[in-house]
Formats: sequence, structure tokens, C-alpha cells
Amino acid sequence: MNYSIRIIKWFTRRDDQLFKLREAETISRFWKVFFTIMLLTVLTYIWTAWIGLGTDPLSMNMTELSGTEYELYKAWFIIGRIAYGLLLFLGVLLFAPLLFWIMFGLSYQKTMVIQMSVLLIMLLERITWIPLMVYTGLDWYVSPFSFGVIASYITNIEWVIYFFGAISLFQIFIIWFQIKCLSYLSTSRKGRIIIGVILWHLTLWAGTAALTHYDTYLVHLLTS
Repeated sequence: MNYSIRIIKWFTRRDDQLFKLREAETISRFWKVFFTIMLLTVLTYIWTAWIGLGTDPLSMNMTELSGTEYELYKAWFIIGRIAYGLLLFLGVLLFAPLLFWIMFGLSYQKTMVIQMSVLLIMLLERITWIPLMVYTGLDWYVSPFSFGVIASYITNIEWVIYFFGAISLFQIFIIWFQIKCLSYLSTSRKGRIIIGVILWHLTLWAGTAALTHYDTYLVHLLTS
């Protein structure tokens, strides 16, 4: 049986797609969808960087920079965002399936298909940051869809705010989606899958917080 990837159907007919994927012996349109999502990831991060999402530390020092220096720093920021987007792409689409394959005995390629839908949800979340930034001036870690706002009222520790800012309604949906799909495809106990998926996301959120904190420190260092 051949399975042809149709990402949109994962959000409208998930059970049907899961059955077809589980029974599939071959998968078509795999590389086409793979590289399309990679392009979408890069374009999304270029877009968010271009409008200035995450450049607050640089903007605060703008008056101290010449026009050329500011544009140079902004260019490096965009390059950094592209690198971060590719890192996210590789982590979600290549490393996570490898981890799930080792832990739960899943097909690596079939798990990658699941992760394609996951990455699209993550990109959708990042797109919601754009109107928040443009119209309200809110950065991603204080999005109303995340727990970053609550954390900012409790503590001034940046890493903690970034960590809870990475936990959002989108992320909670992704965890539910992954557990649902991986449990259907795997013979492992559901409790083991739940623990594995949650630990993976805790690692992602901690890494996101660390990278964001490093970005902020680096911008301060470059503009000091």
C-alpha cells in the first residue's frame, strides 16, 4: 500500500491518515513536502526577523549606532534567525523522529511524516507573533497564547520568562497531537510515550530559553 502525504488532511481527517500511514509500505511525495516545509521555515524566520521580532535589545541602542552599523547588525540578526530556523527544522524533522524511533520502535520515515504536521503548527504559532509584534509591541515570549506573561509577573529572571514563554496553547496541542499519533503507530505503552514526548518538549523549551538568552546577551555585547 502506498501513502501519499497530504499534510492538510492531518488536521481534518487525522484518524484516516493515521490508518493509511500505519498500513503503508511506501510513501510518495516525501521529499517534495520535506523541502517545501524547509523553505516555509526559512521564509517564516526571515519574515519575523525582517519586521524586528526579537530585536528589542538592538533597538534600544539604535541611537548609538550609525545607519550602516545598524543595518549590518540587523543583517547578522536575520542570518542568525535563518540559522535558528534551520536548527529548528532539523531538530523537529530529523532528530525528534530519531529519538522516537529509538524510544518507541517506530518507523523513522513515518514518524517524520507526523513531525511535518507538528512543524507546520509551530510555524503557524510564529506567524501569530507577527501581528502581536506589529500592533501591540509584544515579543513572542509574552504572547497571550503562552505562559510567559504570567511568569513575567512572578519573576524578573529572563531565562525563566523565556522558558514559560515557550510553553503555549500551540505547544500543548502539539504534545496532544504527538501522543495521539505516536500511540497509534507504536506498540509501546502509552504512559511511556507520554513521558517521552513531555521530556522532549521540556528539553526544547529549555533550549529555546537558553538560545534566546544568548541572543540577547550577544546583541548587548555587539552594541556595547
